[in-house]
Amino acid sequence: MRNFSSLLLFVVIFSTYNINAQPTLLDDNLSIKKLTTSPSNSVRISFNQADGNIYLVTQGGDLYEVNIETGNKTLVQTSSDLGIGDVQGMDISKDGVIYLVGNSKVNSLNTVTIKRGLKTEGVWNWETVAQTEPYPLSNTAFDHIMNNVTISPDNQSLILNSGSRTDHGEIHDVDGRFPGLREAALTAKILKIPANSSNLILEDDLEFLKTNGYIFAEGTRNSFSLAYDSEGNLFGTENAGDRDDPEELNWIREGHHYGFPWVIGGNDTPMQFSGYDPDSDPFIPPNSTASNLGTFYDDPDYPAPPEGVSFTYGVVNNGPDADTFRDLEDGIIKDASELGRSITTFSSHLSPLGLVFDTTNSMGGNFENDGFMLGFTGGNDGSFFLSRMNYGGEDLLHLEFTKVEDNFEITTTRLIKDFLNPIDSEIIGNKIYVLEFKTSWLNNNKSTGIWEVTFPANTTNTENLSDVASKYKLYQNYPNPFNPSTTISFDLFTSGFVELEVSDALGRKVATLVNREMNAHNNNSVSFDASDLTSGIYFYTLRVDGAFVNTQKMMLIK
Repeated sequence: MRNFSSLLLFVVIFSTYNINAQPTLLDDNLSIKKLTTSPSNSVRISFNQADGNIYLVTQGGDLYEVNIETGNKTLVQTSSDLGIGDVQGMDISKDGVIYLVGNSKVNSLNTVTIKRGLKTEGVWNWETVAQTEPYPLSNTAFDHIMNNVTISPDNQSLILNSGSRTDHGEIHDVDGRFPGLREAALTAKILKIPANSSNLILEDDLEFLKTNGYIFAEGTRNSFSLAYDSEGNLFGTENAGDRDDPEELNWIREGHHYGFPWVIGGNDTPMQFSGYDPDSDPFIPPNSTASNLGTFYDDPDYPAPPEGVSFTYGVVNNGPDADTFRDLEDGIIKDASELGRSITTFSSHLSPLGLVFDTTNSMGGNFENDGFMLGFTGGNDGSFFLSRMNYGGEDLLHLEFTKVEDNFEITTTRLIKDFLNPIDSEIIGNKIYVLEFKTSWLNNNKSTGIWEVTFPANTTNTENLSDVASKYKLYQNYPNPFNPSTTISFDLFTSGFVELEVSDALGRKVATLVNREMNAHNNNSVSFDASDLTSGIYFYTLRVDGAFVNTQKMMLIK
């Protein structure tokens, strides 16, 4: 997915002839309905477990609350309330803390601000988690900026995608201001920062980022969508450049390098080899932006790959869908699975977004514990991008994962087609909510929306959930509100290792009340003394044998 403000260069590429009032189901086990319409420039949706609502944010910085039952949406915060614009990343913690990523481009430099906010007794409070130093833009469509924030499963870290400033590692000096510059220290990386940071400054300096442990992974072009599976594995979707290289799905592991710009979609970037002639490269679409901007050229100064670094390649896609590719041998578009082959990972120019996993095992049938993903770009418009690849796009895909040696392989099946440029999704139980995208130049006269897709429910899992409820119970603290101490009670009808922790409204752990093996017993009580804490909302969470049981909210008033 390219930076939205630069997408005006791609109107023809991303335009679509889809006039269907409703997406088309390709699997009879699913049902779909429109929950509500989506405002222009809607970029992210996320579920807030604390209040049971979906939240939607626009690129302009408007934050909406969407009632999951009625579809009613309410504008709850504006860009001036948030203090950021060009918002492209959002995630919400289990405790209801909303994290947002905003960008500010001034004089060919971008400054990123990560904010967190929480509504307490009807009042929103926002504070700055971190901010980057201004770093150089390329002033092209390849400025992917920072566009994703994902909370780690333990709520302790924020994983950030900072996209590349180049298509494939070419030089963009911007009128001589940044001579010889390809990527900056802060670009083409997955970053990791503590979730409880306040006013952290991220310098545009590679040594600073490495020394402080802020670099999680390198060599990623633009992992617009990041998500954890039920085992805690982090995956990221990644779009390739203007060349017909496959789009990637990567298993993102700390310390790994994913090859950009030397390898894209399993293919070697040809500009790194001397004597490269872009005019004879069948992988460059005719009249593409890459051709028009001259970003492919013979480049004898192209840097060599980093010494001593082994690249990690993308997940292998075995089809049957989203696996068309341009053959390196003859330049012809082919269907990999029809030939008994595979690619890493998806059809070129699909723009894979909206990655989610059934982490709660709520899906039934053959969907349990699997992944799902959106294809943003349309391939039925006669343009020279995705349509070149003989694939339709604008769809919801089912991803079935298999571990093979030191990576994963997937089977990819198309479930729904004919969305209007779906940009993000959220999974709640056995339902997936798909957000469509529109702006003044794309789908402007069409009614984009949030679609609710219902999958078969896992009845076995429902029984298991009931089983959990019968084994453990966490009660509301008493008294509540309290000052300065209160009692928290819970029941254990089976033995296990018990963790009972207290966190503040921003997700920071403030106390560990229990951390030991306990025998089955009901009416367990623990006293919590908050003498050293300030007034406000706090949360206490019970886990048994590492499994989440419940979280309750309490209020300290001094």
